[in-house]
Amino acid sequence: MNCRICGGNSLGEVIDLGPMPLVNNLLRHPDEPAPQRPLKAVFCRDCSLVQLTESTPPDLLFRDYRYFSGQSQTMVAEAQRLVDRFVHPGQRVIEIASNDGYLLRQAMARGASVLGIDPAENVAACAQADGIPTRCAYFNPDTARQLRQDAGEADVMFANNVLAHVPDPHDIAEGIRIILAPQGVAHIEVPYIVRLLQSCAFDTIYHEHYSYYSVSALRRLFNEHDLRIVGVQEIPLHGGSLHLQVAHGGDQTQADGMCADERQQGLFDDAYYADFSARVRRRADALLAAIDPFDTVGGYGAAAKAVVILNFLKLGPDRIPWVVDVSPHKQGRYIPGTRQPIVEPDRLLQEMPDACVLFPWNISDEIRRRNRLYTDRGGRFIIPMPEVTVL
Repeated sequence: MNCRICGGNSLGEVIDLGPMPLVNNLLRHPDEPAPQRPLKAVFCRDCSLVQLTESTPPDLLFRDYRYFSGQSQTMVAEAQRLVDRFVHPGQRVIEIASNDGYLLRQAMARGASVLGIDPAENVAACAQADGIPTRCAYFNPDTARQLRQDAGEADVMFANNVLAHVPDPHDIAEGIRIILAPQGVAHIEVPYIVRLLQSCAFDTIYHEHYSYYSVSALRRLFNEHDLRIVGVQEIPLHGGSLHLQVAHGGDQTQADGMCADERQQGLFDDAYYADFSARVRRRADALLAAIDPFDTVGGYGAAAKAVVILNFLKLGPDRIPWVVDVSPHKQGRYIPGTRQPIVEPDRLLQEMPDACVLFPWNISDEIRRRNRLYTDRGGRFIIPMPEVTVL
């Protein structure tokens, strides 16, 4: 294979998680087939991009999507922060992978003209029904040209946690170049590969995430499309992410400095990734050891992270019999691979398991606030990342 950004073929192994089901293809019936696909990540020695060796066709992943951003208070609050900071009345705002309109709804309330683009038919339909103008499509250069013709250029663009989800990131970068107004700014958030490796967050590696980004890889990508990274901030979202501000021109000194730091850290070298697999195995063993003392254990949050952890650790219904989730779009379905039923949150208090593995650890504060009664009654939450913790 060749690198998704630079086209190079000098690739080193990061980790091989083995066969894994598609994490958001939740089963309608416990006996429904759940095909597994190889899940192996490598890094490019030329541009430092970490990427999967296999490209799953996007339509298998995104056409019927079960993740709705608006059901997370954490994600809604992050969207409000972005809108308050970067959107002004009268601006034209376009969001790539707009999901259920959780961000654009707030931009509309601020007086902006908005348009969302999302390929998930069921999610886009929900946004449209809620009054959020949404085009159901993959964002690429052709889509960008059509949107520019139909609706004009964008003063502000958002692409939150979307670059990882596309097999060819050049489609996104070129689409932004085409539709972004001359003085416009695109705001892009991606999980930061440095923090993923540091925290050993193997549960964020799955087929939907084709790529895992450094500033160096992002600079290479956007510069190839005559775009400049005019601002970079590290933010705590998703265990450690990058917020980029991308424009047609401007000072890229800050990004250049971060790229120099990444090269000094070793992101282009095999040694930087050499012990990741061993650390993942130790993390898995530590999580199993944390679960072991408890007679009854539930699961909380049928997120992609849950599917990876349950399958990698081979935790079936005999050990974790169910996983609760607040989303009605997931309730009544089953975890692919390990086949636990996904049930309503009331189950947590009805059965009061000794402990509950909190899979979406990136929003653990939100979940713990929602379930204070469970812990007040003696229940314990087990947090898998960034360190295994029993609360």
